[in-house]
Amino acid sequence: MQHALRHNFRRLASLRLLTCAGIAVSLIFLSQGLATYEQLANAWVVWVFLVSLSVLQLWRASRHEPSPREFFTYLLLDMGLIISLLYFTGGATNPFITYLLVLIVISAATLSWGHTWLLCLISLSAYGLLLFIHQPLPLLDVQLANLGLNLHIVGMWATFIMSALFIAYFVVDMAMAQQQQAKQLAQLREQSLQNEHLMAIASQAAATAHELGTPLTTMAITLKDLELDVSPELLPDIRLLQQQIGLCKGKLNNLVASARLSHSEPMPLGTYIHQVLDHWLLMRPQALFEIKQPDSAGPQVSYPQLLQQSLINLLDNAMNVSDKALQLELSWQEKRWQLSILDNGPGMPEELPGLGIKPSAQGMGIGMLLSQSSIARLGGEVTWQNLPEGCLCNVKVPVVDANTHSAH
Repeated sequence: MQHALRHNFRRLASLRLLTCAGIAVSLIFLSQGLATYEQLANAWVVWVFLVSLSVLQLWRASRHEPSPREFFTYLLLDMGLIISLLYFTGGATNPFITYLLVLIVISAATLSWGHTWLLCLISLSAYGLLLFIHQPLPLLDVQLANLGLNLHIVGMWATFIMSALFIAYFVVDMAMAQQQQAKQLAQLREQSLQNEHLMAIASQAAATAHELGTPLTTMAITLKDLELDVSPELLPDIRLLQQQIGLCKGKLNNLVASARLSHSEPMPLGTYIHQVLDHWLLMRPQALFEIKQPDSAGPQVSYPQLLQQSLINLLDNAMNVSDKALQLELSWQEKRWQLSILDNGPGMPEELPGLGIKPSAQGMGIGMLLSQSSIARLGGEVTWQNLPEGCLCNVKVPVVDANTHSAH
C-alpha cells in the first residue's frame, strides 16, 4: 500500500496546482486595468514559482519517499510564496489571505505539533505586517464601489468556498491516509508482540521435545518387557500404549525433520487434506467427520509440516466441543483453497486479552494461536463465525506451487 506521507505529498502538489488555476483567473481579471504593470508582473513571477514548485514536488514524489521535514519545507515555501503574492495584490485587504488557514490545517492533519505552531506563528505575523506593508489595488476598489460591491466581502465569500472545498476533500483525505498508516503500524506492533510470544513457546517446545526422548524410549522398552509377562486380555491395551508412544516418537522425529525439510512432497490438494485427516484419526480414533469436496483431485501443492499441525489443531478444537460428526467442506480456486469446519458446539467465547485470537472451550488458546500464526505466515487466514447450529471455522490458504514453493 502507498505510504501515507507520499500520498499526502502528491495531494499537496495537486492542491497547489488547483490554487494556481484560481490565482491565474484572478490575475487575468486584474489585468483589465485594475492593477499596475509592476504589480501584475511580480504576481505572475510568484505564480510561476508556485507552478514550478508543484511540478518539482510531483516529480520528487515519483522518485523517492519524502520525509516529514521535506513535507514541512514545501508548506513553508507555499506560505512564503502566498504571502509574497498577497503583498503585491492588496495585502491584508486581499480576501485570499484566509487561504493561509488551509496550510495550517494541512500541517495539523499530517505533521507534528511543533511544525503546525511554527506555521501558525508565521501566518499570524505575516497577516499583521500585511495590514501596513503592501501594494494596494485602489482602481479595483473604485470600480467595485461604483457597482455597489465590496471587494473584501465578495472575495471573502469566494475564498471561504474554495477553502471549505479544499479542506473537505484534500485535508480529510490526507488525515485518513495518516490514520490508515497509524492503524497499520499498530497492527505491526501487535504482530511483533505475538511473534515474540510464539518464539518463547517455540523455544520451550524445542527444549521439551529434547527432554521427552529419553522417557519415551524407557516406556517403549518397559512395555516391550510387559508384553511377555501380562495376561492375554491385557495385550490390546499394551499394544495401544505402544502405538501411542510410537506416535509421540514420530512427532518428535517430524519436529527434527521439519528443520531440514521445508515442504512436503508434491501431491494433489485433495490427497493432502485426506492425508491430514488420516493423521488426525491416528491421534483421535474416535473422531467423526463428513467431508464434501469437488470430484477432481485439485491442484498440486506442497506445504510445510506446520500447516498439517495447524489444521489438526483446528480439527481438535472443533471436536473438543462437538458431540456429533464435524461437517467439513473443501473447495478451491486458481489461487486459494478453503477448508470449512462446522461443529455443533456452543460457539466461540470472547477474545483472549493480548493474543487477539479466540480460545477453545477447553484450552488456553495456545494451539489456536500457533495455528493462526502458522497459516498467516503462508499468506492465509483463519476466521470464526458463530451460527445457530454451532461454530464455523474457515481456513483460507494460498495455493502453493509444488515446484517453486511460492504462492501464486
